[in-house]
Amino acid sequence: MNFFQKKHSHFSGLPGILFFCCFWVVFSMIEGFLPLSVASAEYTGQQIMEKQKELHKARTEYGEEVMLLVDVSSDAKEKRDVKRYAKDMGNDLNRYLLVFLTPADIKGTALLTHENENEDDQWLYLPALKKMQRIASGSKKSYFMGTDFTYEDMESEDIENYDYTILREEMVDHLETARNCYVIEAVPANKEKKRASSYSRRIIWVDMQNFTTVKVEFYDRRNRLLKTQKSFEFEQISGTIYRPRKTIMDNHEKNHKTLTLVKKRVLNDPIEDLVFSERFILSDRHIE
Repeated sequence: MNFFQKKHSHFSGLPGILFFCCFWVVFSMIEGFLPLSVASAEYTGQQIMEKQKELHKARTEYGEEVMLLVDVSSDAKEKRDVKRYAKDMGNDLNRYLLVFLTPADIKGTALLTHENENEDDQWLYLPALKKMQRIASGSKKSYFMGTDFTYEDMESEDIENYDYTILREEMVDHLETARNCYVIEAVPANKEKKRASSYSRRIIWVDMQNFTTVKVEFYDRRNRLLKTQKSFEFEQISGTIYRPRKTIMDNHEKNHKTLTLVKKRVLNDPIEDLVFSERFILSDRHIE
C-alpha cells in the first residue's frame, strides 16, 4: 500500500570476448549495479508491475500491526496498534479497511477504501463525529493521521495510469541478503493523474527473483527527493505470495519516520463484504 499499497527471476565466442564479458559482469557487480541484460529485456517496466500484481495478489488479507511514528529531531515516538482488512471484490477491484486500536484518543478511527475502474473512493471515520467523511480528490495529497503516508499512498498501485520505464538493474543491500533488482521509474501517464498526484515520479526497486517491491523513492513536483520507503524481512506466505514483516517510510522533508511491524497476517480466509461498509464501522463492529 503504499505501504500497504494502486490499483511485482526471470528474469558463444572467442576466449578473449568471453573473458571480457565475464570481467564486465564481475566489475559491474562490484560497482553495485548491472547494465540492462537479456533477462530484463524479457519484460517492459509495465509488464514487471503487472507480473508483480498477479504473483502477489490474494483473495482476502487480514493483518495486525504495530506502527511507530518517530520525530527524528526530538526523538519523540508514538506507538499505535492497527489492524487491516483487504478483499478482492471481483474484476480485480479491491476494498480495504484500516482501523486504529490504540492509543485511546484515536481508537476506532478508520480509513475505508473502495477501488473503482477510475478514481478510488476513500472515507475517513472519526469516532468523535460519528460519521464517515469522504476524502476529496484534492485532499489525497494530505498526510494520513500524522503518519508519513498520504491518502494517495494508502491506495494500491494504479498501473493503468502510470508509465513505467526500466532504468537499470542494481543490487540492494538493506535486506538480509543483497538482492538484484529492476530499477523502474514510474511517472503519471496522463494530465489527470499528474494533477491528482503529489509526486512527479517514483523510483521503484523490484526484486528480480520474486518480484517484490523492496524500495521506493518519492519525488515531489519540483523533482526533489521527498520520501524513501524500504521493506524488510520478506516472508513467503503461500506459493508466489511474499509480504514484508517490517516497513520504514523516511520523510526527508519533515525529518520524520513511520515504521510498521506486522504481528499477524492471514491470507485467503473468508471476510464478509459487510466489513467494508459504512454500517459495519458506524456500529463499532470494526473495533471488536
